[in-house]
Amino acid sequence: MSGTAKQPRPVRSYGGVGAADRIAARRAKLLEAGLELFGSKGYRATGVKDLCRAAGLTDRYFYESFGSTAELFAAVFDGVIDELFAAVAVAVDAVRASGTRKLRAGIGSFLTALGEDPRKLRIIFVEPAASGAEQRMREALWRFARLVAETATAARPQERPPAELVDIYALSVVGMLERVLVEKQSGRLDVPMADLVDYCTAYAGASLGALYAGRITKGA
Repeated sequence: MSGTAKQPRPVRSYGGVGAADRIAARRAKLLEAGLELFGSKGYRATGVKDLCRAAGLTDRYFYESFGSTAELFAAVFDGVIDELFAAVAVAVDAVRASGTRKLRAGIGSFLTALGEDPRKLRIIFVEPAASGAEQRMREALWRFARLVAETATAARPQERPPAELVDIYALSVVGMLERVLVEKQSGRLDVPMADLVDYCTAYAGASLGALYAGRITKGA
């Protein structure tokens, strides 16, 4: 033996595009196919062949990036949540902390974004149970609840309601938004989106006012 280390084979480039970039492009196509199919047909009605067909790829490329449809769903879910959280955070940061202005901005951004894309609404609130991603959904909703809590207290930083009451308030707001979106999408709640934003902001604002006024207590 010569003792010379074996040199790695060069990564081949096709049309000026390297292997890593081609893999990333195929993964992006699968993510987009997952958003479309999981968000329209549902998780249980979507298989690997369906996803690859929608992505314009042969089946073998699926396992290049994902070990299962559940793994792909988790990646799609995370992408939707990250995009939504960023949009809500930007909307909240864009307005001055006064009264319920930040609360309205966050609620409006959340409701509008999911109301305009039923696929994302279904992926966040409906399909996690079928895909085994319920814990992922709970963690995501807690993340939004923390943003609500921070937003709700930003306008009155000198006042500090009990932390557990703020947490309960924030969770109740997120729960309200989830239910009104799902029921609006189902057709049972026939309220224009602009009115829905107004009503949800009013409910959240009233509850926040009661919290700061000390009207929410154990014996109330």
